[in-house]
Amino acid sequence: MTNLSSTGTRWILHETDANIPLMAETLKINPITARVMANRGIRTKKTALSFLKTSINHLRPFLDMKDAQTAICRIESAIKLGEKITIYGDYDADGITSIAILFKLLTRLGANVAYYIPHRVKEGYGMNKTAVQNIAAGGTKLILTVDNGISAIDEIALARELGMDTIIIDHHEPGDVLPQAVAIIDPKQHDCPYPFKELCAGGLSYKFAAALCQHLNAPFTEQEEFLALAAIATIGDIVKLVDENRILANCGVAILNKNKLINPGLGSLLTARGYLEKPIDMFLIGFVICPCINAAGRLSTADIAMELLLSDEEDRQAQLTNQLIELNDARKQLTADCVERVLTNLAQQTTPLDKIIVVSDIETHESIAGIVAGRIRETTGRPTIVLTQGDEAMKGSGRSAPCYNLYEALSAHKHLFLRFGGHYMAAGLTISSENIPLLREALNRDCTLTEEDFLPVLDIDSELEFKGITLELAHELTRIAPFGSGNHEPMFICRELVVENVRIIDEKNTLIFTLSKGTPRTVKGLAFGLNESYAKAIAEAGANKNGGFSMDVVCCVDVNVYNGITSVQMRIRDFKIK
Repeated sequence: MTNLSSTGTRWILHETDANIPLMAETLKINPITARVMANRGIRTKKTALSFLKTSINHLRPFLDMKDAQTAICRIESAIKLGEKITIYGDYDADGITSIAILFKLLTRLGANVAYYIPHRVKEGYGMNKTAVQNIAAGGTKLILTVDNGISAIDEIALARELGMDTIIIDHHEPGDVLPQAVAIIDPKQHDCPYPFKELCAGGLSYKFAAALCQHLNAPFTEQEEFLALAAIATIGDIVKLVDENRILANCGVAILNKNKLINPGLGSLLTARGYLEKPIDMFLIGFVICPCINAAGRLSTADIAMELLLSDEEDRQAQLTNQLIELNDARKQLTADCVERVLTNLAQQTTPLDKIIVVSDIETHESIAGIVAGRIRETTGRPTIVLTQGDEAMKGSGRSAPCYNLYEALSAHKHLFLRFGGHYMAAGLTISSENIPLLREALNRDCTLTEEDFLPVLDIDSELEFKGITLELAHELTRIAPFGSGNHEPMFICRELVVENVRIIDEKNTLIFTLSKGTPRTVKGLAFGLNESYAKAIAEAGANKNGGFSMDVVCCVDVNVYNGITSVQMRIRDFKIK
């Protein structure tokens, strides 16, 4: 069922054929919670119980993955022979935490190990031949790639010529031809039997570390620290928070809340940002921790963040933490400037917006092209690719919408690129300037999306009666967390609520509603960032902005704690004034 709100957002109410009363009775939960779980594909008692109570013991055996045993045995051999191992990583939060997991473990196991992170601007993503040659010259016999490698056909062939073996741990889409590696750990391989395909590099590295310790009969003393790092990788890489990803995120966040100093460098960052005494949640990891980690690779060198996660010296941790915070502040300003410039240019176009936006903006810093593309996509609703000037060609990133498989669309025109890779929602590419118009034309010619597809969408789990908005439901819904891609925060439609009072806090862009429906009972509803939309809708409806009218709302149901009093509140995501 589709509906359109006062803000022009599509409301899509999910239908289900699941036996909700039976689910609720069997699991001893609210029927609303049961419906939310059914909407996420939870249909059996076993999967439901696992979903409601995540446990690290529910992870599948790593050895079920293709080449897992081969990879572990090759690492064991390198340790016994004293061969130098170089971990070749990536410069984002997923890559950096993955390197930290593997470097710390291999060091403790007595391996001769080093790591290498390419410079984002000077070298770009993934392996490059110059780096491979330098690694070989340094005496490395085994390269272990993490968060890259699946598309490094020529680079891994060169490594082999130079006498080095390669093990790949990656989660990106493989091409038609695979590299000549000793072992490839990537569940997205077509012939990999591992049933869950959505693990990020941090999740794969954690599972690899656990399996290696088990194989060597070595204690896994770093399990909790590595699980916390894997959670940061999983949340930061925006993979689907379902199945094993949900387990890793949930359990890792729980560990961070139990011991925020589980990784001293991470603890230093939390302390500096004022979160040492506050709860760790998805927002904190996704919008505070990960941006600081990513900022190092974007505007300087990822080695700053890497050193922080490995450092045991308090003074050095403080220095590195301050550097990351300063870099992230600079990144935020750069991003804001670039987004404003690109949106202004798009608004000045005399022709309608393309269905797929491809923009060239040489003033955009290469390292933030993906962030800028994401902001443009959020504003326009359209999949967006932002390109800027690289050393020899145009380089950039794309961000998509759930209705459009960006990787598949780009793959159909891979002859236009010097280099590209990615997945459903995001991609990176290098392209000659003369091919940009050809790419723009091809993508838009192939696109079958309609204008309605570009409207903002809210996926709604269920209708919810006003009397059903209870503190008990709010507490129960927290069992479904953490929320993110693949497990969005539960949202509900509440219809024909009476707005008894509205407080408008302009400086915070916040609306505070007092809501009721036919009884003296009222519930507080908070709306963030909707002041402008509210004023416009009130004017169009001819209603009193301070209340006295009815409206339908889409909301989340939250637990609110204020001055020691716990109550239920509605967090209003959208509305339709009646």
